[in-house]
Amino acid sequence: MNSHNDIWQYSLHLVTRRSHSEKELQQKLECKGYSCDAIEKALRRLKEYGYIDDIKLANHLFYKYVETHKYSTKQIFYKLKLRGLQDRVLLEIAKDFDDVEEWKSALKIITARFKSLDTTSKEKIYRYLSSRGFSATNIHKALQTFYYSDK
Repeated sequence: MNSHNDIWQYSLHLVTRRSHSEKELQQKLECKGYSCDAIEKALRRLKEYGYIDDIKLANHLFYKYVETHKYSTKQIFYKLKLRGLQDRVLLEIAKDFDDVEEWKSALKIITARFKSLDTTSKEKIYRYLSSRGFSATNIHKALQTFYYSDK
């Protein structure tokens, strides 16, 4: 089971189905019972060929999630961490991100989920967005925009 060809074929099978982080691949290979040395060699070879690149994967996923306007920055980072991406990679991506996209996401969620706006629903909206990681500033901006566009 630990032959170099077996682990290479299985690794290729995994990366052709979807993009994986290095940590995800390592975990899947460990679960299959491959030796640490064989896993290390396979991962090194995959990196050389460009089949795994955590920075490229993080950028792709981050902007994919941003474009959906469904998630706060905190939620996106949490999802990326679950994929095994390291903090240093995520911080590199975050430096280019501005709050405008997060504000747009909050506004889109408000307009999709809440039809009318009164005092009770403002508090409900605030709690809802806050529990999903949106900043108070962005929630406030989105509420103001929604309130004034509703009149």
